[in-house]
Amino acid sequence: MSNGDTGRQDCKMFMSQLDLYIDGRLPPDALLECETHLRECPACALELESRKKMRAQLKPAVQSVPTPPYLEAKVRASLREPQPARRWWAPAAAAAAVTVLSVGAITGYHFGHFRLTPGSQESYIASVSGDIGTLMRVGLGDHVHCAVFRKYPQNPPSPEEMASAIGPDFAGVIPLVREHAPGDLRLVLAHRCTYHDRHFVHLILKNDSRLLSVIFTRKSEGPPVTAGDLAPAWTEGGLPTYQSSVQRFQIASFQSRDYLVYIISDTPAQQNLATMQAMAPSLSAYLRKLES
Repeated sequence: MSNGDTGRQDCKMFMSQLDLYIDGRLPPDALLECETHLRECPACALELESRKKMRAQLKPAVQSVPTPPYLEAKVRASLREPQPARRWWAPAAAAAAVTVLSVGAITGYHFGHFRLTPGSQESYIASVSGDIGTLMRVGLGDHVHCAVFRKYPQNPPSPEEMASAIGPDFAGVIPLVREHAPGDLRLVLAHRCTYHDRHFVHLILKNDSRLLSVIFTRKSEGPPVTAGDLAPAWTEGGLPTYQSSVQRFQIASFQSRDYLVYIISDTPAQQNLATMQAMAPSLSAYLRKLES
């Protein structure tokens, strides 16, 4: 390979990691490679400055546009998707284009057309779940994959349709969840889903600004999961409940004999734990009957 080909490959690699470099999210070896390349490549150094200016200009450009719920997670994920290199000599045009794209994304989100690729979803989930233990990581991945990256119907399914979707074994949890859920959240979806080889039962509650998942996943599916060194945040009747948080996500979990149970939301941490405290006794009793 010629020096020119090598240089183009280095530039292509750098551009694919540019947003991660700006965010300070590269591992040490990749960070060193990027910094070495920047010292040797004026074009990529100028592109870096252009990208930083573009981000700075983007904030005031969309400040007056109301941000719909959950858009933050989707935009963060899209920024981690490798981007094609822009012409470094046109930063003003690039900034204007990204401003239009951001406003368009908000509009698209409102009408249910905003989508991310599977790769960007996986990148986002990996980035937010890396600092929490395996027990919490399972539920968070299910929640983000299935509740955050989702288009919701204008007219939610009826309780009867939801019960049919999750099957007779779990249909009885629907009234338990509705009874103990925060009063400002309504049940909009109940179904069965699969993520990373784990099948789970998923109930989703939401309002205009908050999202909450109740998830039941079998311990026997996928890699083994343990609480590790995580200390229980609350214990009642011999039922330890664990709690974690990462970015805007609050996670609470308990285990039955066969199932991992999660409540994951973007409500305040104490409210999320209080919701689990309200639901756990009846959900645990329901699972004991199911498992007997």
